[in-house]
Formats: sequence, C-alpha cells, structure tokens
Amino acid sequence: MSYKTIIELNSKDKVTGRTYIKWVVHEIHPDTSQYNLNGITWKEQYVLNNIDSVKGMPICVEFLDYDKSEPFGHGMTDVTDKEVKFENSTVVGITENGWIDTVEVNGKEIKALVAEGYIYDQRYPNFVSWLKSKMYDSDFPETSVEICGKTTTGQDRVIYESGYIEKGRVPMIYDYTGDAILGIKPSDESAVLLELNHYVNKKEKEKMDEETQQKITELNQKLEEATTTIQALTKYKEEAENKNLVTELNNKLKSYSQEEQDVAKDKITEFNSKPTSEGAQSILNEINSFIANKIIESRNSKTDIEINSHSGIYGDMYEVNKKDVVSDIKKLY
Repeated sequence: MSYKTIIELNSKDKVTGRTYIKWVVHEIHPDTSQYNLNGITWKEQYVLNNIDSVKGMPICVEFLDYDKSEPFGHGMTDVTDKEVKFENSTVVGITENGWIDTVEVNGKEIKALVAEGYIYDQRYPNFVSWLKSKMYDSDFPETSVEICGKTTTGQDRVIYESGYIEKGRVPMIYDYTGDAILGIKPSDESAVLLELNHYVNKKEKEKMDEETQQKITELNQKLEEATTTIQALTKYKEEAENKNLVTELNNKLKSYSQEEQDVAKDKITEFNSKPTSEGAQSILNEINSFIANKIIESRNSKTDIEINSHSGIYGDMYEVNKKDVVSDIKKLY
C-alpha cells in the first residue's frame, strides 16, 4: 500500500499568513518485492541521494471550485518540449525540509520520506479551512509527489536502477519537483505520467477531462436551477409591486369624479397593463390640470357676468334720467 497523506496541520512556529503542514511524501520500501500502487519501489539510499531537492518543493493544488477551497487533481494541462505543464495548478505553499522517519499512518508504522512546510493561509483561507475540517473528521487528504529527471546532470527523464519496469521499478536519479494535495484518489497512470515527465497518458487525460466535464455539467445544472428560481422570485416581486401600484392609484382616483377620471382614460388603461410610478403620477397630473383649468374657466365666466350686470344698471339709470329730462322739457312747453 502507498502512504501519502497529511499527518499534521497546526500553528507550530506560527508566522503570520502561514499554516504549518507536515505530511508523508511517500513510503520507503525494504526491497523491490514491495511497491506502491503505481509500481514504484522507493529505496532509502536513492531517497537520501535526492532529498535535497525536497527543499523549496512547491505544495500545489488544482482547485475544483471558484472560491479556491476544494482540491481536485494535479492540474496537468499538456506536455511540450518534454516538459509537463501544470497550468491549472496553483502553488499554495512551500516545502522547507524533508527527512526519513518512522511514522504511524492508519494504525501502521512505516518508514517514509516526511516533509514539512507552510501553506499561505492569508491567500487561501478557504482551502486551509477545508483542510482543517477534513482532518477534524479524521479524513486526511492524500498527496501525490511529482518527480522529474535531474536536469543538472543533463537528464530529461527519471533514471531507474534497473530500467523501467511495471512493478518494482526503483527511481535512482531524479528531482522532487512538487507535491499535490488531492481531492481524488491518485491513479496509477497519473503517477507514472508525472514520474516520466514527458509522456502524455491519453487514457488518464481523457478520464480527467470526463470527470471535469461531469463536474462542469453538474455546476451548470445547479446554475440553471438557481437562475430559474431567481427569475421566478423576480417575476413574483414585479407582480406584487405592480399590484400595489394599481391599488394605490385606484385609491387616489376615488377622490375624483368619473368625468375627471375620463380625462386620463387612455393613460389609465395603459397603466393597468404596465404599471409604473411615473405612469401613476402622469395620470394624476393630467386630472389635476383638467380640474385647475375648469376652475380658471369658471372664474373667468363669473367675472364677465358681473361686468355685464354692472353695465345694465348704469344703462337703466341713464334711461331713467333721460326720460325725466324729456318730461321736464315737455312741461316747459
């Protein structure tokens, strides 16, 4: 069995913005009769020979979600010029040290390469929270180490003790180039790919693409459901607001006569089909304007009557005086 798991996550030697992490990079085997799920036998001699490359090794995550909380795989995207590309992978921390130790994992003592380092918790707080919750539930996330050819020796691939064999192959000359914290169980083909550093395993890539597509489909379905719910709530809100607008206008129209309401008849009909605050105000303004004009007309009419009335009075007085004068003249003659 392969043991690659986080065994400690705490605030040891706490530095602001960093969370201490300790994990088993991989188990060390006594001989080639034992090997991990990927067929690799890790011999202590060669681990010690290459252990310096553990220092500074990035701790990586391929995030599954937008809030950068849950990990997925290695984040491998392509292989170009004999180099594996991890463009979907994010460096969340760094390895400070590595050593060989005997540790207990899953109730069994094993000899293993152990590493310690830090995760940048200020930059990935959701991921650190995810890690803590998993470890609180004793569901320790697995890790998967990445090794490549030691370029300082001119090698672009891992050199094995007895060449490449499916089971019991022993990495002899190599560099530790990264350790990914996984949200999925490591697969044999994936580890072989990372180990060789320049072979694309199409089967694994198709598998990863299929799993990723499935996740995307699930997320899209949830998004569609959420969108439908939001649209329904928005429609309900609009209908409720429109109903309130119609009720408010009807209550205000009760203060007006039917004749006055008929002035804005067309606008009222349009408003009932598409209520707006502006439409209601426009209706009231038109009715009030009509009433104001009627009042002004009424005042003007009253003034004319008064003027005509006064002219008649003076006329009568003139006529009376005129008759009196004629009568007086007749008397004189």
